[in-house]
Amino acid sequence: MKLAPAKVEQLAAALVDHLAEVDGVMFRGDDSQLRLAVQQIMTDELMVEELLDAEIHKMLQAYKYEITMGRLSYDDLFKKTKQRLVRERRLVL
Repeated sequence: MKLAPAKVEQLAAALVDHLAEVDGVMFRGDDSQLRLAVQQIMTDELMVEELLDAEIHKMLQAYKYEITMGRLSYDDLFKKTKQRLVRERRLVL
């Protein structure tokens, strides 16, 4: 994950604190429950790109020979594959 768990926890707490100050926003649970829920949502969203990268690495193993022989560029294949999958799956990274 690109952010440390402590940083995600800090951002989740800041978001909940900010929302608590906004007029018209009411919480149905206590702050600690809401912070944990926000933290989990943020972690899940941050993991989307990591899981996608792992999937692409696995897919490109089929081209390992061509890549090692210099026929194909791993970086180029990775970027193009990632762009295609993001577009097809309509992901927001």
